[in-house]
Amino acid sequence: MNKKVTIQNIADKLGISKSTVSKAISGATDINENTRENIIRCAAEMGYVINYDKMSKNKSVAVLVCNVYYENAEQFGYEVIAGIQTAAAEQGLSVNIISVTKEQATLGNYDALVIGKRFEGIFFLGFRPNVDFISRNKGYDVPFIIFDDYIDSPLTARVGCENGIHLAVLHLWKNGHRKIGFIGGESDSMVTVERKKLFCETVESLGGGNCKDLVRYASFSGDGVKEAALDIAGKGSTAIVCVSDVIASAAVRELAKAGYSVPADISVTGYDNLPIAEYCVPPLTTVDQNCIHIGKAAFMTMQQIKSGIRISTVLLHTRLVERDSVADITQNT
Repeated sequence: MNKKVTIQNIADKLGISKSTVSKAISGATDINENTRENIIRCAAEMGYVINYDKMSKNKSVAVLVCNVYYENAEQFGYEVIAGIQTAAAEQGLSVNIISVTKEQATLGNYDALVIGKRFEGIFFLGFRPNVDFISRNKGYDVPFIIFDDYIDSPLTARVGCENGIHLAVLHLWKNGHRKIGFIGGESDSMVTVERKKLFCETVESLGGGNCKDLVRYASFSGDGVKEAALDIAGKGSTAIVCVSDVIASAAVRELAKAGYSVPADISVTGYDNLPIAEYCVPPLTTVDQNCIHIGKAAFMTMQQIKSGIRISTVLLHTRLVERDSVADITQNT
């Protein structure tokens, strides 16, 4: 059985006082925000579970989750929720994480999970709320925050990051890659649609021609990556741009199993800059979107909507993190 992680363990690893760690995870305001984020991220990576339910029960928010994994720090949803929890704790609010089945998400049948619970706001992670649900519940004056999706409603806002997929394409192009493939998540996902569109526009603007022959889809969970990656590699591509770190790390594994060396034979880039990107072999070059900041921005957006400010979209900046999964082949082109 794994030993339970304590506040002291986190303090020892970071070389700081136990009281500083305690302040960070309890939502105390007299602590530097960068310090708080480093502590929250370290706690997540060590497996420490922050029990926000022990905080104020007077007010709370709900996070409805479907199609997104969030149980550990290797997953996109984990840090987004950690960001919401951190911002909520600072305001004395608790956070209720509620799982929604795929059937409930499709039918919009989750009213009983949230209505009448007096939530200050509701966050939708991994799926787009049903428009009928929004219409039925607009009278409750509860803001609805959606990640990387959009519904036109005064009480609904989209929160996410700007589309940074072009950063990966430009980096590959600078390093001599001219035949670049793309692996998206589910083809009807708004994230996949937007990133694929900008990927193709960037490749074509650089003179790479029509990219559609090298576009493939898999699941954000990693299912179907093997077929997609090997198909793209088999067509002579020198690089693959992936829509997420989970897909990219799976592509690296499957390519290695098939005898390809990354990046010597083919380069791979990811998206999100999750811990899995840094610990991948080789470490992944990836587009960084600070997921903790996304969660915190979502919470602040909810507060602004409640105060009467009509917000449509909040997008944070992205940046490219260069690691070892991209080879410079300029001498070969």
